[in-house]
Amino acid sequence: MSESPPLWWIDWRLSRGSLVREAIGRFLFFCLLGSVLLSLLLSGGVSRFLSERYAITAVLRAEVPSAEAEGLARKITDLPPVRSAVYRDPEAAWKEFLLAFPGLGPLRGIAGNPMPGYIEIRIRHDRLTGADVDFVASTIRSVSHIEQVLAGEGWYPRLLRAGRIVSWLCWGIFGAFLAGFFVVARLQERARAIALAGDFAFLAERGVFASRLAVLRAAAAGVSGFLLAAAGTAAGGGALFLLLREFSYLEGVIGPPSDLLLPRTVVAVFLFSCGAALISAAVSLLGWRAARSGRK
Repeated sequence: MSESPPLWWIDWRLSRGSLVREAIGRFLFFCLLGSVLLSLLLSGGVSRFLSERYAITAVLRAEVPSAEAEGLARKITDLPPVRSAVYRDPEAAWKEFLLAFPGLGPLRGIAGNPMPGYIEIRIRHDRLTGADVDFVASTIRSVSHIEQVLAGEGWYPRLLRAGRIVSWLCWGIFGAFLAGFFVVARLQERARAIALAGDFAFLAERGVFASRLAVLRAAAAGVSGFLLAAAGTAAGGGALFLLLREFSYLEGVIGPPSDLLLPRTVVAVFLFSCGAALISAAVSLLGWRAARSGRK
């Protein structure tokens, strides 16, 4: 029988108990880290939260018929950065005004309905940038039916800047947890390599090259890391899916549960699992090298 298969899973054969404990711990860690990763991917940090609260208001001229205003709203929706464009007729605008200022109802009796119709424009969370907002605002300003465009030019750049900082902070925390996994996994690999030093020496005396053993152990660690990351992220994604379905208000912060099944999300999970495989293989090699250096 070829000795390659036993060498491929040599750690499992020699130290099954510690390997199982480490695998369980890493699976649980990837459940947590995977759910955080998916939340960040769906939400764009805080971009989705901001996109639900920021809107461009296009105030229409008084003589614009409702049919033309609705057609204009549909055309605005076709702009790439736009998520939705909803027309509010003067009557709906008046009711919204009374909700905000309930004591001003008598104004209508004096001069009729003073509120014009308008179109409320929301930007896609992944296109909520200063350039895209300026593009939409400048495009609709050139439309003759529009009297005024209210885009919050005085404050929205600061809002977007703050949003980017928070998003970077979120990704930074995610990266810190990933770095922590690297450090802990390296220490675990080093400790196991030291514990199994006698067994490895026994194999070396029988013609097994240390370089070959290190490569096979790293390859096995990479496969294990990929499977654990994929399984953990899938489990974390399943928990996140149930959470979003149970608490629908979280969709405004994270996103709809259906986005978890999009091809780009699946690709992101695959790439994350590949990264976990590379980290696992690297820490296996580093732990092996540190253990051998410590014996000399």
